[in-house]
Amino acid sequence: MTENGSPSTRICVNFRYRMKQIALLIGNSAYPEEPLRNAKNDADALAARLGELGFTCLVSTDASAKEMDKLLAEFGQQLKAHEVGLFFFAGHGMQIDGVNYLGATDTNFDTELDAKFSSLSLDKVIETMEAGGNRTSILILDACRTNPYERRWRSGASRGLAPVYAPKGMILAFATSPGQIASDGAGANGTYTTAILAHIGQQNLSIEGFFKRVRNTLSSSTNSKQISWEHTSLMGDYYFNHSSAEVADITGYSDAAFADKEFAPFLRGPVGDIIRQLKSLDWYKQNPAVAQVTPENLKNATKDECFVLGRNIYQAGCGDANAASAFLGDLRRSLAPFLGNTSYHILNGILVEIYFDSSGARRKKAKINKFDEVMALEEDTVHARSIEFIQQKLRAYRDELFYFPGSLTEICVDVVMAQLNESPAVAQICFEGENILYNIDGSGYFKLDAAAGLHEYTKENMRTKLAEAMIVPSFHLKISYVGRTFSTVGFLAPWYLNLRRIKPE
Repeated sequence: MTENGSPSTRICVNFRYRMKQIALLIGNSAYPEEPLRNAKNDADALAARLGELGFTCLVSTDASAKEMDKLLAEFGQQLKAHEVGLFFFAGHGMQIDGVNYLGATDTNFDTELDAKFSSLSLDKVIETMEAGGNRTSILILDACRTNPYERRWRSGASRGLAPVYAPKGMILAFATSPGQIASDGAGANGTYTTAILAHIGQQNLSIEGFFKRVRNTLSSSTNSKQISWEHTSLMGDYYFNHSSAEVADITGYSDAAFADKEFAPFLRGPVGDIIRQLKSLDWYKQNPAVAQVTPENLKNATKDECFVLGRNIYQAGCGDANAASAFLGDLRRSLAPFLGNTSYHILNGILVEIYFDSSGARRKKAKINKFDEVMALEEDTVHARSIEFIQQKLRAYRDELFYFPGSLTEICVDVVMAQLNESPAVAQICFEGENILYNIDGSGYFKLDAAAGLHEYTKENMRTKLAEAMIVPSFHLKISYVGRTFSTVGFLAPWYLNLRRIKPE
């Protein structure tokens, strides 16, 4: 509470990250008759931690019912501009006639009817978050503490909170299993929130794995008396603290190097000669040039030259120059002889060539001819900085990408089969439960008919085409064929495979 008695409400913004995440956290401790020791602390502590992890946090403590409703409306308006939305409540919660309510500091607990209309309905929170249309919605309730007001109600409301089912794209996390009650905690925070704070900073831990660890810690700290519970309808992966967090751009490549079309290396240097030969697009010049990529020839090379060299080795490899293909085919060994940051800058150039054209713009169609060979280095700690570098360059496009370098996640695709004139054919291609197959101009979904520009595929070349269209390493791609079964080797699908993660406006 502030000095004049109004609730403490503030906004905490973290500018370090570009992934758009927003959270509303409410912690109510100052109930007139039955105050809680830690609910306010819980909201404050979790907001501080989420701020460090890149969330914009709206925080309110000891809020009235009207204020909670107003905050929820504001939160709902801002959700649409964010990828991830999170709602957290700590305080008194109750179920009345199977419906859950979150108690405000001015909730009238005299009767069940009074409590209903002076609290915030959990259903309203869920519907607000569902309307936000976020890729990931997270709702966490540390609100199952013993409700001392229930004993005055004639019907005797049920213990704890009632089970709730999550809409698509949402995970609901409760401090206890349905019908149970939670501990307010002996320390500065509630027992559940303490467990959350203990694990939320763990890198590369999926949200499902995170809540599993929370549950184990909570069970241990309460001698198995309190077991947290989740219901999830999430369609994709989410990590509170992914190792691809944006890092400072320490490379400082010049604009001419990043958009290397007009890059002019030192005319008399050996690296300049190598780059010019690689740019010739002539195998008889490119292959001998790759043989000259040695520590001796690169010992005085600038970082821009090494970067542009990497770009041109990759483009030569994609053009089937044998020496460049061999260099990329065992990239770990090819880079090993170079000391200092030389290999770092070469690999950065290779990665940029995959995603960006010679003008510095992101390619409409990435160069993935040698993608598997390059991405085989994803887990190599020696080259971790280069993976962070390309993550940084791609962060603005993350919404559009099916696979983010370094995430090491399996990309699962469902190919939905149908029948066209007695031939098996692809009707949809689905990712995270959504159809991603569009017509050739991207104006709408692909429609299966005889005039759809179909081509005969096998499962093998469908895998190749999907990896190319989705920019996914083939070893991270898992394809399931669903719908109509087929036993023939070949099947029909559109020749262009226009796959999009973001729906056209």
